[in-house]
Amino acid sequence: MRFLTVITKAMPRLLGLILAIGIATTPFVSYANPVPSEQALTVAFLYNFLKFAEWPAATATRELTLCVTDSATFGDELDAISGRPAQNKSVRIKRIELGKSPRECQLLFLPREEKPVRIREWLRNTADTPTLTVSNMDEFLDMGGMIVLINDDERLQFEVNLEPVKRVGLKLSAQLLQIAHEVRGK
Repeated sequence: MRFLTVITKAMPRLLGLILAIGIATTPFVSYANPVPSEQALTVAFLYNFLKFAEWPAATATRELTLCVTDSATFGDELDAISGRPAQNKSVRIKRIELGKSPRECQLLFLPREEKPVRIREWLRNTADTPTLTVSNMDEFLDMGGMIVLINDDERLQFEVNLEPVKRVGLKLSAQLLQIAHEVRGK
């Protein structure tokens, strides 16, 4: 009985460690450049967000679509995850323009290169859809976004706003929330 108590208490930390190691060791970096770029790390985080989020059953599809806006400055990094498995589904990458429906996107990445007015419009367009919204823009969570990536010049971290996540019926794994730098709306 004591063994089960110890295991039960240690499990969240162990799973968090496994997730952190998975993010850190995801092979999305060029071997010509031993220090991964911010874009490569961002793609690794996006891929892992797809792996550790849960969408409502009514929206189930055979693939998980990661949408990026036309102002996203990814090079070949996105190609590294296109077709890879996440939750027994294939990851599909789609570039999307403002005004196009984001309804088929399971994850929408809004880069800081987008103007704040455009990010607010994207967030309005996804407000009632189960689309996980992610950005690397500073005030993204205050604008109603779900996950913000933060580069503190030493490492890439993320913060989560659970209110919009819950409102559209998404669920984020406990392991993902445990390694977040900050979680709002618990």
